[in-house]
Amino acid sequence: MIRAAVLLVVLSFVAPATASAQWYVGFYLGANSTTKADVTVDLPDRRTNLTYEDVAFEARPFAAPQYYGYRVGKTFGDQRRFGLEVELIHLKVIAKAADAYPVSGVEHGATVDEVSRMDARVQRYAMTHGLNFALVNFVMRRPIGNGRAVLVGRAGAGPTLPHAETTIATVTREQYEYGGLGLQLAGGAEFALGSRFSALGEYKFTRARPEIDVDGGTGRMTARCHQIAFGLAIRLSR
Repeated sequence: MIRAAVLLVVLSFVAPATASAQWYVGFYLGANSTTKADVTVDLPDRRTNLTYEDVAFEARPFAAPQYYGYRVGKTFGDQRRFGLEVELIHLKVIAKAADAYPVSGVEHGATVDEVSRMDARVQRYAMTHGLNFALVNFVMRRPIGNGRAVLVGRAGAGPTLPHAETTIATVTREQYEYGGLGLQLAGGAEFALGSRFSALGEYKFTRARPEIDVDGGTGRMTARCHQIAFGLAIRLSR
C-alpha cells in the first residue's frame, strides 16, 4: 500500500505540468497531546515482560525540539479540488514515568501484579526528538464563499521514524529507528493572504504503534495523538 502510494506521488510529481495543476508547500507549528495507552516492556534475557496500564504522556510542544511539520504537494483538476502530497510531522511522546500505574506480567520469572511508580523499573520512556511521521496524503479541497477560503481534508499513511530514548534499570539507550506504519486524518481551512500565500489552521489525528529497541529487548505502545497546527501555505505556480 505504502509503495503504491509513494509511486503514485512520484509519478504525479515527474509528470508534465498542466495549466490546471499547482505546486505548493506548507509549514506549520502547533501542539499535540497523546491519549493514555498501555506500555509494554519485553526483556527476554531477563525473563521480564511487564505492561503498564493507561500510562499518561506529555508533549512539551513549545520546548526544543518543538512541534512542527511541513509538506509539499500538487493539486489537480480544473478547480484544483484534489491533490497528492508528502508530509513530515515531528511530535513528541513522553511517558510520565514518575506516576503510579497498574503493572502486570513477569519480572525475572516472578509474577507481578501491583500498582507502582513506573520509574521504579522504567525511568524513561520517550520520543523527544520525535515520533516522526513521513506520510503520503490524499487531499480534498472545497472553496467556500468567494473562494478566498478553502476547506481542506487529508488522509495519509507512511512510516514512522521515532527517536527513542529509554532508561531501564538505570541503563539508557537512544536511537533513530523504523517504528512501523503511521496513519493520519486531518481537516482544516486555508485563507488567502494574496496571490500566493495562505494562512492555514488544521486539526490532525495520527495513530501509530511504534515498537522501539530498549536495553535488552523492545518496548511497545499505541500512540493516538491529537494535534492543532497553524502555519503558512505557499503556492509555487499560478
